[in-house]
Amino acid sequence: MKKLLVAFGLALFSMNLASAGSVIVPTLSPEVLSAMATTVPFNLINWKVGDQATYDVSAGAFGKMGRMTKEVTREEGNAIWINQAIDLGFQKEVVDILLDRAEGKVLKMIRNGKEEAIPNDKIEIISQDATEITVPAGTFKVIHIVAKSQKVSKIEVWANPRDTVMDGTVKQLMVTDFMDLIMELVSFKRN
Repeated sequence: MKKLLVAFGLALFSMNLASAGSVIVPTLSPEVLSAMATTVPFNLINWKVGDQATYDVSAGAFGKMGRMTKEVTREEGNAIWINQAIDLGFQKEVVDILLDRAEGKVLKMIRNGKEEAIPNDKIEIISQDATEITVPAGTFKVIHIVAKSQKVSKIEVWANPRDTVMDGTVKQLMVTDFMDLIMELVSFKRN
């Protein structure tokens, strides 16, 4: 179950970064991009230390099981550390992720104090559409992304990085052989 939750968080986190880039980055001509590259460093991720999101975590028929908090905790060069703490009552887990700002690539992952290999479960995006969704944190216009991976038969993410924080995840659903895992945004803070 622990590895499943970590895989869930990282898979959706990575997918959100890929999809968030298409939402956040405006279309610019090659000439403008070239000029910008020589004068201003371009980062896919502009999150700030202190940015935070809190989610309710539910699991299939078990209903609400606990909370997860994601927070940008510190900068390291052109990378940032994200702390993801999950408290399901019977199980607690902390995952720290070092994320490259320019590419959105996971550079390092530390789970419960021990460095681990970065999961390499390729995600295939099936569809994307614009919609509106209501979660405990409010009602948001979002991009609804449906995807799958080798390990997860269906992944859904509802994201709005413009009006929320970090990767913009408002709701996540992961369908596994064991149960459906659902995370809904309860609150967020942007610095």
